[in-house]
Amino acid sequence: MSNKIISLIIALSLVFITCKNQKQTAANKPKEVIKKDSSLKYCVGKGGGFTGAYDEFILYENGNVYKRDFTYNRDVFRKQLTDIERDYFLEKINEMGLEGMDINQPGNMSYYLEIKQGEQSINKIIWGAHSYYPDKKLEAFHKEFFEKLASLE
Repeated sequence: MSNKIISLIIALSLVFITCKNQKQTAANKPKEVIKKDSSLKYCVGKGGGFTGAYDEFILYENGNVYKRDFTYNRDVFRKQLTDIERDYFLEKINEMGLEGMDINQPGNMSYYLEIKQGEQSINKIIWGAHSYYPDKKLEAFHKEFFEKLASLE
């Protein structure tokens, strides 16, 4: 009887040892994940106020649009922009020089644009303070960009 129990314990131990999880590294990560982690992302968002809730949409360089799910800390795929739409927004971002802008004026209700590479922020501009009046072109671009990405279902 005791030999059977010992044999069973040894067999189960071997099963658990051989079924060990493989640690994920850059070498064995799926290529899509590696590409997603290093691509540029253009985030547009707004929120705050009484609820403190924020809405954020993310445009990847490849045209994929995601909505940020702050509850589960993840990005949820929405749709892909056409090449023309993607190029239009990326050109506007470059023309405005968002990578080099320095605006840090949050308010009760805040509006922001952020450029990230992977999860690393390259630049984030935020405004909404009552004493700060952003450039009208910046406000118009934020509105256009946010509404376009929010309208995708």
